[in-house]
Amino acid sequence: MTVRRSWRSVRVTPAVAAAGAGAAVALGTGVLRIPCWFHALTGLDCPFCGGSRAVGALLHGDVGAALSFNAFALVVLLPLAVVTLVAAVRWEAGRARRWWSDGALGWRLTLAVAGLLVVWWVVRNVPFAPFTGLSAYA
Repeated sequence: MTVRRSWRSVRVTPAVAAAGAGAAVALGTGVLRIPCWFHALTGLDCPFCGGSRAVGALLHGDVGAALSFNAFALVVLLPLAVVTLVAAVRWEAGRARRWWSDGALGWRLTLAVAGLLVVWWVVRNVPFAPFTGLSAYA
């Protein structure tokens, strides 16, 4: 038997969403700058390099610039974050148990996202054209 909670019991997820939105605005607008330690140590881009600048460009309505800073974060990670937030609200309200499949399908989806992350990491650091344009610092 599952316990259904009312929508009034949803308290944690909005607080986390508000904190995340505040952090996105602070990072995206340049109020808060956090340098990438991986880039500082190696000179290479990590998979998330340019993510905060991409958020800033999105906040200013410049989708092209956001794609140039970090296309992977915009196309894969942002929708994944939105789906996770919606699933968390539904779970907290007692409307759903999980959003990610369990069993073999869940493992395949997890490995697919992890594989895409690794491929993006490698491809954006290839040192010749046309891949040099994928760098966050190009």
